[in-house]
Amino acid sequence: MDETLRQFITISKHRMIHHYLPKLTASLESLDESTLRLKEAEGMNSIGGIVGHVLLHIRRNTQRFRDPSAVFAQGIENEFPEGNGDKRALIAEAEEAFQAFDEAVCACRDVDMYDLYHLVEHTGYHLGQIIDRAQRLTGTRYRFMQSGISETALKAWIVGD
Repeated sequence: MDETLRQFITISKHRMIHHYLPKLTASLESLDESTLRLKEAEGMNSIGGIVGHVLLHIRRNTQRFRDPSAVFAQGIENEFPEGNGDKRALIAEAEEAFQAFDEAVCACRDVDMYDLYHLVEHTGYHLGQIIDRAQRLTGTRYRFMQSGISETALKAWIVGD
């Protein structure tokens, strides 16, 4: 594996684990169960449904990193599973999915850069939706930079890896 690809994989892994997971967890922590399931308008997904969608996507890619020959019968672009509305269970599910992703990427000898880039971009896109909605609905401002979730911190994790 060339050095540029190795760096890309390392940066992607740390962004998912040290930026996205803590932001997701903080957003979910600020919600009560009814807000987690709230659909603000007809045809909109709830925050819980968006989280479920993201976790499906992470799990599929984790499976693909473990077994590049994995084939899925259908896409998940319209799957936004609500779950049971238990935020503690959803947070635990997210931690488990991100941990499995981390392990799979670390163990994979041939990560497809395009798949990994799509996963990071897809997760970031939906995480932005989750954070925006959670802040608006709760009045919470997370102040992630001030709590240490920054590019400077990301670089420090990467150098330590």
